[in-house]
Amino acid sequence: MPAEGNQPQTFVEMVLALLEDRFPWLGKESTEPSGADTVQELTELHEELIQNRDQRNNRSLRDVHNL
Repeated sequence: MPAEGNQPQTFVEMVLALLEDRFPWLGKESTEPSGADTVQELTELHEELIQNRDQRNNRSLRDVHNL
């Protein structure tokens, strides 16, 4: 939130300040990664983990059949 001497004048400014404080990627000059970037990274990680799990399961099945 802004410093004491720099209080927002209107409700809209107060909400904007609160949002930018809680979600830094909303600020125009921020170099923080966006929430969308975070969601994309989590989605890609989830897909990769599923693929790895499936590959391990397939290998286990092949090993059982080769016995």
